[in-house]
Amino acid sequence: MSPAREAILQKIAKARAAARPAPDYALPAWTADTSSHFIAKAKASVAEVHEIAAAEDAPAAILALRTVAQFAPRLHLPPSSPLNALPWHSAPGLTLSAAPPSGEDSALSMADYGIAETGTLAFFSGPHSPSSWHFRPGREFVLLARACILPRLEDVIGLLSADGHMPATLNLITGPSRTADIEQTIELGAHGPREVHILIAG
Repeated sequence: MSPAREAILQKIAKARAAARPAPDYALPAWTADTSSHFIAKAKASVAEVHEIAAAEDAPAAILALRTVAQFAPRLHLPPSSPLNALPWHSAPGLTLSAAPPSGEDSALSMADYGIAETGTLAFFSGPHSPSSWHFRPGREFVLLARACILPRLEDVIGLLSADGHMPATLNLITGPSRTADIEQTIELGAHGPREVHILIAG
């Protein structure tokens, strides 16, 4: 074999080796209780966490929180949100509004998943869950099914990849919005809610 031919074949072999996919990285085994870990991390991010028996208990839980905090009785919900079907008759002190919330309003949303590793909420955008509603209200209540708390972000991405239906936007929210741009002092509500209340159902 001529040296020139051998050099060409070596270059081809190197190119093929570089093009091979790297072996899948195996994450360390998750040994912690996902629910407890999520709650601890969410509280560390200054989110308020409330455990309820079932999703149907959310209206009464929000009403009880209003009794303590004395915020406005109007709660904003996207008009096509399935949360409109909750038993709101059990919370007669609350009124629902389909109008987009403002910075002084309260809103309710439903998280698709919780990420235990960081206490993060994952929201998939869609007609029932506009992304803007996570940034407009001053106070956001989030309903999260305990069964939807996964160990890591990679688990959420894996489910999306397997399903093949990637949402237009994946919003990851960890606690209230905050900034330290002004004199390195933490200010809540910089680009979103000042308060985040997570209602874990189940």
